[in-house]
Amino acid sequence: MSHGPLLSRRKMLRLSGAAGASFCLPSPLAQARSQDLSARLSEAARKGAAVTLPAGEITLMGLDLPDGAVLKGVPGKTVLKLSGVGPLLSTSMARRITIENIVFDGGGGFTPKEKGLLDFSDVINLSISGCAIRHSTARGANLARCGGVFAQNEISDVVDVGLHSLDGLGLDIDNNHVHRCGDNGVLIYATSAGRYDGSRIRNNLIEDIDNRSGGNGPYGNGVFIWGAGVVRVEKNRIYRCVYTAVRNNGAHNVEVIGNDCRTFGEKAMYAEFGAKNSTFKDNHIEDAGAGIAVANADKGTDGAIVSGNTIVNMRKGVNDPEFGPEMLWLTGILAEKNVDVTGNKIVGPGWIGIALGGWRENLRAEANDISGVDYGVVLATGDGAGDALVARNRISARKGAVIATAGMNFLPGDLTKPGAKNYPRLVVRDNVLL
Repeated sequence: MSHGPLLSRRKMLRLSGAAGASFCLPSPLAQARSQDLSARLSEAARKGAAVTLPAGEITLMGLDLPDGAVLKGVPGKTVLKLSGVGPLLSTSMARRITIENIVFDGGGGFTPKEKGLLDFSDVINLSISGCAIRHSTARGANLARCGGVFAQNEISDVVDVGLHSLDGLGLDIDNNHVHRCGDNGVLIYATSAGRYDGSRIRNNLIEDIDNRSGGNGPYGNGVFIWGAGVVRVEKNRIYRCVYTAVRNNGAHNVEVIGNDCRTFGEKAMYAEFGAKNSTFKDNHIEDAGAGIAVANADKGTDGAIVSGNTIVNMRKGVNDPEFGPEMLWLTGILAEKNVDVTGNKIVGPGWIGIALGGWRENLRAEANDISGVDYGVVLATGDGAGDALVARNRISARKGAVIATAGMNFLPGDLTKPGAKNYPRLVVRDNVLL
């Protein structure tokens, strides 16, 4: 099932506008309105009251919210539009900020790089719900060291990432629609590997994510988790990203569960470059360059459960040609160190169902259903190869069910056949060949 073509970089630039094209000084009217609204918010915050704005468009220059501010609008009809240099709304060092039912439009101004149209730092309890954030020349929402709830919002047509969280304090990112973003949909970033974050990214629709800044993976992802600890990515729908649906780069204890993911130029899901104790469970992956990779054990990636996933319709994507075949494109699942690969369904077309690669250290491929591929399971061999078990899998493969490899060379002989060559620390048993 296809959800349409990937957005081209040129189209994203047309949608978002060149970075400085809409820069202008704020109008005197925008300045006056900002001063008035700032005074109203400060007075209301002192009284513990809300400021409710009427329907209509209000043009503002950048506005700092006081601690305790509660700002509400008429759903879909109250529009705050940026004039001059953003952020449009910002706060630093606050216990509580609440924003509901407002459309934020950055199309009339300019938000600097690495800032968001909404830009908050060190807010213990931040609640943004029912809002739309659109036409930012940088990020949509930029949150640093914030906790709270970001729910039922729409982010669209932003040059950079839709929602960026740095060193989060347990954000609930729930039931949002993030689309037409230039680089990433949701980015969870930590300043030190494994730092506890606790964010939950659930029930979101994330689609049409481009790769405006280029590179070989930092951009073009639906959800990108860099270094953070204890993050859950659950029951999201992620469609049409230039690179991946969910990329875990060096993060610890990340759970990716029950997501519906379709149409990606690269591998749909990664745990890589020092990721530890990852979980990929009950995800549906369709129309991607490859399925799930737990890779780069030589860079510290260690430990994963890959269970109950369905991976179908792999196809050659827009992957970087300089990486060559060692990147194992058209492979359902790649594992290298301390990984259980169990109960997955992999349906071709594809090259390899499951690859137990790297140093092949403590790997188990059991009770998987693999069909429509050239090779069912391939296993690294050679000095340093560790324990591996391949058992009770159902395999329908064109060229070989279980095959040993030396580097990228496929060695002769199917390891499921009587009299097959024995390799140290490798057990192959009870597989069903179809």
